[in-house]
Amino acid sequence: MDQVGVFNSRMMRGDACSTPGTLMWVSADTDSEFLEARQYCIAHAPQVAMRASVVEGLERPAAEVRAIVVTQSQRAVVSRNLIRDLREAYPEARVLCLMGACCEGMYAKALDPVFSKTERVYCHQWTQVLPEWLRCCGAMVATGDTISRSVAVVSATPAIGSALMDLAESAGAVTLWCRDVCRWQMRQVDAVWWDDSVAVAASSAQWKERLEKFSAVGRAPLHVWIANAPRWRQVQAAAEGGISLTLSKPYRIEPLLSLLEASQSGHTKSTAELRVA
Repeated sequence: MDQVGVFNSRMMRGDACSTPGTLMWVSADTDSEFLEARQYCIAHAPQVAMRASVVEGLERPAAEVRAIVVTQSQRAVVSRNLIRDLREAYPEARVLCLMGACCEGMYAKALDPVFSKTERVYCHQWTQVLPEWLRCCGAMVATGDTISRSVAVVSATPAIGSALMDLAESAGAVTLWCRDVCRWQMRQVDAVWWDDSVAVAASSAQWKERLEKFSAVGRAPLHVWIANAPRWRQVQAAAEGGISLTLSKPYRIEPLLSLLEASQSGHTKSTAELRVA
C-alpha cells in the first residue's frame, strides 16, 4: 500500500480526537514549499504554537498539544532522542513529519526510521492529508460549495483516464474523456480533471490558456490538476492560472469525491457530508 493509502486507512477509522487542542508547528525552514501548509494550519487549528526547533518545543512547553507538525527540508537525519523526548513531553499528541522535495527517497532503505510510515508525508501531498489529520486537535474541515455533475477527464489515453472516470461515475457524475481540449465539444461541464500525461507543469499564463478552452459564457468549470510530485512553484503557477485543487500522485480520492454529487434512486446526497482538501 502506498504512503497516502496507509495514512488514509488509519484516518478513515474515525479515531481522531474531537477535543479542541493546540497544534505545535516545529520548523526552522523559511522555504516557500511549506508556506501554504503553515498558513492552512494557522487558519484552521484552534490554537497554534510556533517553535523554531524540537529543542525549543521542549524548552518552551505549550498547553493541550494534540498535534505536532515537524518540517524537514534537508536529508540530514532528525535526532531520534529529541523526537522521543518530544513524544514523551506530549503523549496525547499525534506527530507528522512534513518532508520537502530534497527528502524524497531518503527513507526508502531506512530500517529503523525516526518517523513511522504513517507519520511521513511529502509537502506536495499536504492538501490531501492535513485537512483530515488536523481533526485530531479539533480543526474543522470545510465543506464544498461546488458540486460537479459532469466531469471531463483530460489524459493522454483512455486507459490513463479510466480510473478517474470510474471514480466520477461511482459518485453519479456524467463523465467524458478527451485528449485534446476542443471548446465547441466540451462546453457546460462542471469540472475538468487534468492528468499530467497531457497537462504537464506550465506557467500561469499557459494554464490560463488551457482553462479558457473549457469556459463558456457565464460559466466556468472547476479545474483539478493531478500530477506526479509537483513542486510548490508549479502548484503556485497552476493556482494562479485557475486550478482550484492540485493533487499529487498517489492521490487520495476523498478530495475528488467531495466535489461530486452522488445520487441514488433520485435522492441527492447532502453537501454537509462532503469534505475538501
